Amino acid sequence: MNEASLQSEIAALRQQLEQVRRENTLLRQKLDALARRFFGKKSEQLDAAQMELLMSGLADGSLELTAEEEEPPARPAAPRPRVNTQRLRTPDHLAVVREVIEPELVLAEPQHWKRIGQEISRRLDYQPGQFFWQETVRPKYVRVDNRQWPPVIAPAPQQVAEHSLAAPGLLAQLLVGKYCDHLPFYRQEQIFKQRHGVFIARQQMVQWTAQSVRLLSAISRCLKEQLQRSPYVQVDETPVRYQDPNLPGRCGQGYLWTGLVPGQGVVYEWHASRAAQCVGSLLGESYSGKLQCDGYSAYPAFAKGKDDLKLFGCWAHARRGFFEAQEQAPKVAGWMLNQIGLLYGWERDLRQSRAGPAWRQAHRSAHGRIVVERFHRALNRLQSRYLPKSPMGEAIRYALN
Repeated sequence: MNEASLQSEIAALRQQLEQVRRENTLLRQKLDALARRFFGKKSEQLDAAQMELLMSGLADGSLELTAEEEEPPARPAAPRPRVNTQRLRTPDHLAVVREVIEPELVLAEPQHWKRIGQEISRRLDYQPGQFFWQETVRPKYVRVDNRQWPPVIAPAPQQVAEHSLAAPGLLAQLLVGKYCDHLPFYRQEQIFKQRHGVFIARQQMVQWTAQSVRLLSAISRCLKEQLQRSPYVQVDETPVRYQDPNLPGRCGQGYLWTGLVPGQGVVYEWHASRAAQCVGSLLGESYSGKLQCDGYSAYPAFAKGKDDLKLFGCWAHARRGFFEAQEQAPKVAGWMLNQIGLLYGWERDLRQSRAGPAWRQAHRSAHGRIVVERFHRALNRLQSRYLPKSPMGEAIRYALN
């Protein structure tokens, strides 16, 4: 075989190889189109008629690739818009309030210690009308006369949440704004950004609020346990309208139950009803002691069968009954109101003079006791003169009980 024939065979092989490459390219395009037809997004799927026209070349074997059918160069993908995931941004001009915490060993013997460094932590704090950084500096010391001792540093102060940038003042503002001022988090976000130049994302506010609620829930449980152990408790319920998805177009009637231990604490519980079970939820079903309340029937129902539980009323509700019975017996009701007025006047004088517990007890024993005993004797004499369901009968029954 001479050189000329060899060159011609090589050229023919190259043409065949180029033809195979073109056929493979066209076949790959049609397979991709077929995949988009059945598995692609709805906006990218091909019509059935277009698919039949595209695949017609597979049936007659014509896989010639014309200049118009050549694969266009791939365009570079458009860059995606950058999403800012930063949840906290503050201006550079915020004030810094620094607190330095020295170790107790250094304070006891400062001449024996050498400062070698410090640890600084910052938390974003808030006071009404102003953001600032609360900076905590904890110097680190080594012993001068004994370098073998490890460095000492004061312990870090307790935080609401570990590794959190929010100081207690800022967390308190979020809770007050959300639950007292009824400001949603998106409004607080706008207020902080527009008035103070501080951006705090709503997602971050939700996390900080959840951490605060977990801490406050523990305090609430402790207060409730203290209430249930107390031998004397004052309880009352206040009606509160609330939105109920089961009552479209109108609000439901709920009640905010309040338990008070004078001088110690208050516990609030919300219930959708006013039943005796709500009293048991607040005080505990096995509560024993003295319970001061009004004349609502849920309290006697709760105390039924409990020998260690005693119910006490208050002069405000006793006075209300006689005030409403003035139309039935004006003279008797007027005398009762006058006796209660004497007690109210003495208590007002004690408050104005800021009398202590000992003086209050002595004054009540010397003056109030006489009025109460006279009041009780009059109730016993008048009890049989009025029907139990009459206004005066109801007032006398409540005052005696």
